[in-house]
Amino acid sequence: MKSAISEISVIDKAISLCLSRGIPFYIYRLPGSEVIVFGAQTSVFVEEMGEIGAYIEEKGFLFSPFDILDSCPVYFLKGDYNLDTPDLLFKLSSIGKSVDWPLYKGEDITQDEYYEQVEHWIKLFETTDLRKAVLSRTRTIFCDGEKVALKIFDKMAARYPQAFVYMVYIPGKALWAGATPETFVRQNDDYLEVMSLAGTKKADDTTSWGQKDREEQQIVTEYIGEKFLSTFGKKPCLKGPFVRKAGTVSHLCTILRSEGRSPLNIVSSLVKELHPTPAVGGYPLNKAITLIKNTEKHERRYYAGYLGPVYGDGTFDLFVNLRCMEIFGNAVRIYVGGGITALSQPEAEWNETEIKSRTLLDVIGI
Repeated sequence: MKSAISEISVIDKAISLCLSRGIPFYIYRLPGSEVIVFGAQTSVFVEEMGEIGAYIEEKGFLFSPFDILDSCPVYFLKGDYNLDTPDLLFKLSSIGKSVDWPLYKGEDITQDEYYEQVEHWIKLFETTDLRKAVLSRTRTIFCDGEKVALKIFDKMAARYPQAFVYMVYIPGKALWAGATPETFVRQNDDYLEVMSLAGTKKADDTTSWGQKDREEQQIVTEYIGEKFLSTFGKKPCLKGPFVRKAGTVSHLCTILRSEGRSPLNIVSSLVKELHPTPAVGGYPLNKAITLIKNTEKHERRYYAGYLGPVYGDGTFDLFVNLRCMEIFGNAVRIYVGGGITALSQPEAEWNETEIKSRTLLDVIGI
């Protein structure tokens, strides 16, 4: 099932076959690892899950949107074929069928429109109890999407060794790739862990963290801590905040942990309670989500959702879907966002999203 990066040519061929023959697949590399994991389904039908349910007890790859909709369900992919499958490439070439790639027909907001959105939010923060809301935008590059898809995973894996790097394909529905720095929830035999990641500046910026970034990080950490307490009946162990580098930017990061292996029903409740966190939504959460939906002109789809492998034994690694792109036949659409507070400045927020977009633009070669 697993492969060293030296076997990249086989992986490239497997990806090419899956894309050309409409075979659902996932491929990923965990942060700090050199092991690449690939899985392809023998069935072209990918299971849709209206609720998270008991996915933690299955083995495969979970792909969940920011907001579960008919057009954006939770998908669960099975790894019927993997890199240890005998004659993998021959078997992939004998299943599936060609599927048309969706074409992108929308447009991105302008810089002036973004400034207006930020300014409107800042005024709201001054007159309401909203402390933070996350504003996202898209950046679309018209290009040969298939050409990008065939090369993007290799390049992301090489450039971002400390990120969760992935590609997931549901034929005719979704093709996404990304290099996210943020763990959502992970469980192994020793502990359950959640990451609080917020606050952003350039990776080479040596100045002290400002009040806006420190406050943003504290909001997320406090919220996750409250969910831990209500779910587990006890406070988590904290490590941080510390600086976590993610490509061209750095973030403030705090790790919240419950020692020991947690029962699956409690884990499922925690996952459901935590998504979305203030790191991708805002605080108070419900008011922030309403503001987001009334402001953003695009659907987030799987941006700021979560995804990752589940291992069939109650352990899993789930990540927040940041620094990601949606790939079409004629374009790639990059999703970027940032936390807005009363201390925000429109130009600085725009520049932050520009810096974050470089994570993928640099890999594409734009």
